[in-house]
Amino acid sequence: MNKWYVGVDLGGTNIVSGLIREDGEVAARDKRPTRQEAGLEGSIRQMKDSVRAVVERGGVSIHELAGIGIGSPGPIDPFEGIVIAPENLPAWRDVPLKRIFEDEFGIRTILDNDANMAALGEQWKGAGKNAADFLCVTLGTGIGGGAVCGGKLLKGFNGNAAEIGHITIDHNGPQCPCGNRGCLELYASATGIVRWTKVRMAIESPETALTESPDMTARTIFEAARDGDDFAREMFDRTGTLLGIGLVSAINMLNVEVIAIGGGMADAGDLIFEPVQRTILERGLPGVREKVRVVPVELGEDAALLGAAKNAMET
Repeated sequence: MNKWYVGVDLGGTNIVSGLIREDGEVAARDKRPTRQEAGLEGSIRQMKDSVRAVVERGGVSIHELAGIGIGSPGPIDPFEGIVIAPENLPAWRDVPLKRIFEDEFGIRTILDNDANMAALGEQWKGAGKNAADFLCVTLGTGIGGGAVCGGKLLKGFNGNAAEIGHITIDHNGPQCPCGNRGCLELYASATGIVRWTKVRMAIESPETALTESPDMTARTIFEAARDGDDFAREMFDRTGTLLGIGLVSAINMLNVEVIAIGGGMADAGDLIFEPVQRTILERGLPGVREKVRVVPVELGEDAALLGAAKNAMET
């Protein structure tokens, strides 16, 4: 008889749940707004309702579940199952989510970082399949990361390993909200490319269509680059190079063979992937740099669901 699990991806905007068979088949999905305007209790109620909905759609009883896995924005305490203080969930402070779910459903529940869950999902069924040493990087407002080493999710002593976005690439750089200076995510995230594009435009006054974009976003810069704007293309090349520099440090530390990149910035394709791969070849260790593959993620929203379910299977 197959064992069934539910994977839940808690986000600031949406909650996504999946009913997942032990072989990785996603039998049913549910997606609904987080409803932060309803406060902490409202968001938790949405999560519970999502679990019930996805189990009902899959034709499985709650009591048939072997486990529930949840991916949440950090910081969290995965060992105690507590959501500590996510930046994009301001009402969530020291929430014992594991206990809340176990009290509600009577089902063993495992909580972990959402970036870790995406990495585990991609390593199981996506871009990192068959790679025992794998790094997954998400380029969004910040930079998230998760690593699988020797076939096992890398967690660290308190569950906060693989914070790739906070590798220092400029010790004299601007201060990061994390307290460090010159963090990778200040340069290579969607927020970072916009920030440095505006800085360079203010200093250099380049000839670019971006001067007509008062509400500039990473998407705006991508569209200009795609349309042949030299300055916009240069900014993507700079961003990809800086991302590559940070990833070289991660490769040297973790010795991963595959790096999957996702998030909105990855939609730029070769504009970001080419300078990343070039920089790894230029700066990586001989014998390693030639073998590391940089690829796009494959699973989309399913990555965190599959990872959360896999984590519940293995923890």
